[in-house]
Parts: sequence; C-alpha cells; structure tokens
Amino acid sequence: MNYLAILPAAGSVLMAYYTYENSRRINACLPGVFNCELFSFLVPRRIRLAMAVGAMVTLALMAFLILINLYLYVIVLSLIGLVIGMYGVYLQVRKGAYCLYCLTTDVILFVMFILSVLRVV
Repeated sequence: MNYLAILPAAGSVLMAYYTYENSRRINACLPGVFNCELFSFLVPRRIRLAMAVGAMVTLALMAFLILINLYLYVIVLSLIGLVIGMYGVYLQVRKGAYCLYCLTTDVILFVMFILSVLRVV
C-alpha cells in the first residue's frame, strides 16, 4: 500500500464535502475565515460546484494513479492544477475574496507535485 495516496484521497473527500455543502446552501464556507463570504458572492454557485467536482475527480484520479505507480501522470495533473490554481490565487488576492477550500486544494497539488517529482527522480 502506498501511503502517498492518502493526501489526494483526503483532498477529494474534502472537495466532496464542499460540493455537498455548496449544493445545500448558498454560502458554503467557514464564516469569518479569509473573507470567504465575498468569494461566495463574487463567484456564481454553478461555477463553484463545477470547480469543486473537477477538483474532487482530479484528486481521486491522482490517488488512483499513485496506487498503480504512475507518478509521471500525477506530475502532469499536479502541474496543470497548479497553473489553474495560481491564476485562481491571483484573482483571489486581487479581489480580496478568498476560498479556503481552493487554497487547500492548491497546497495539496503543490505537495503532490514535489513528492511525485522526488519519487520519480
């Protein structure tokens, strides 16, 4: 069993929870944390749901790829996610509206990229 797969699997569960909360109510965030109410106001609900489902599927796929030792694909997925995530962080800082779930996913992608590169090299 490869224990490295636990991190993206946990991120996938976190995004599944965010998707569930976002489908139940409009403002799915921790109140008062990183001014996420403004993020929920600026980003339409359907886009938040699409981002959450996409991140959930990507992280679950990364966990599966780690389990079958395909680290190069994990590196590629992490890199694509990091490019998208860095643009998202830029927009969040520019607007002053932060998404804790998005930032957590970006951290998981960054850690998975570094660990996968170290594993391949």
